[in-house]
Amino acid sequence: MAKATTLTELANSLPDSIDPGRFTADLLQAIERLRRRPLDIYYAGPRSLRVDGITMMVDLQPKQAVITHFAGRAVNVQVPC
Repeated sequence: MAKATTLTELANSLPDSIDPGRFTADLLQAIERLRRRPLDIYYAGPRSLRVDGITMMVDLQPKQAVITHFAGRAVNVQVPC
């Protein structure tokens, strides 16, 4: 498993063209939309998500979302929901 990191560290690693504050807000909204979407009960695992041009894999869990891949690298970022 990749080194655990925080959402703040992840946002700070973005290219200069992306505002970290806006990215964090957009990411939380995208996770909430993904959580509301009806999901196939036979498929459990990370889902692809693209926010502000950055592609990531997000694993939805009951009380949190875990970002497992971010911009092509393995990470482990827990996002409370």
